[in-house]
Amino acid sequence: MDSVPRDLRDALPNVDPEANQFPARLARCFKCKTLPAPGSKLRYCGRCETAAYCSKPCARADWNAHKHVCESLRDVHEKSLAAFLMQGGRAKDFNQRSYDIQSWFINVPGLTNEIELLAWNHRSNAPIISALASDIEVDGSTAQLQMIPRSFWDEDPRFLDNFTPEQREGIRMQFSESSFSSSTKYVCVLRYAQPGKPRSAFASTRDFRANGPVRAAMIVKALTAATKPEDLADALAWFENALPAQQAQAGLQFIRNRATLVHGCTMSQGSVPVPTRALNNEVAYMMMNALNIAFDICLTGLCGAAHLNGRKGV
Repeated sequence: MDSVPRDLRDALPNVDPEANQFPARLARCFKCKTLPAPGSKLRYCGRCETAAYCSKPCARADWNAHKHVCESLRDVHEKSLAAFLMQGGRAKDFNQRSYDIQSWFINVPGLTNEIELLAWNHRSNAPIISALASDIEVDGSTAQLQMIPRSFWDEDPRFLDNFTPEQREGIRMQFSESSFSSSTKYVCVLRYAQPGKPRSAFASTRDFRANGPVRAAMIVKALTAATKPEDLADALAWFENALPAQQAQAGLQFIRNRATLVHGCTMSQGSVPVPTRALNNEVAYMMMNALNIAFDICLTGLCGAAHLNGRKGV
């Protein structure tokens, strides 16, 4: 199970988790997966107090699927809340803690993208992707990612060293949802550990984004393997669709300027530059940089020191 350290010093201030539980409520609508509008709040199922909806129409539309897991979700919610209260927590803080810790993890640059890529690469194993943060390190808090396949989290007793039976049941329910498909969704568990206190654990089902890191990685692979115009066109379209408008336009203009001034390409306004190996590599680098994902560069096909501008290779 690979682990990836991430620096959390700027994203996780002094956190004081009080319980070892999954969140009772999730921040997105169960049906349409959207966030609540500014100033609005999600509505929750009155029975399980877990399923959240942006509107009554979404709640009604989801009932046929939700009714099969409502009772189980209610049971998990009650057990988690009881554990939280036993450790001195206040009922009114139970759900807010989930939101706070999840937002801290989201603020770590590139972490969400790494989680999504790891889930995609191992989707055939029905894994959970676990992100663990801790303040034990001298230099601040860190997070590590682990891909935990179903053969381990669903069957191996050692899994209980880190997750309670209630938590494992909560994970099973997310995988058993009628809408769950490993080609479109994955399960992520965010955990936070502090010396002398139980770990907090929050599980959620997430969607693979249409213009997210998986799509970007596919484009980068194509860009660095050949010089086809369609691959560069896909890259420019990704910038336009995946990034905020101002950032996207700045990136596209930079690419076109580099293509003309550095690589000698000529093009009409708004057209796709003629691809070259050097330009493709630059664009690939810009895509990975936009996602805040670390990557390795491998030089191949070097016949001599001249390929390195007179410097010796290592």
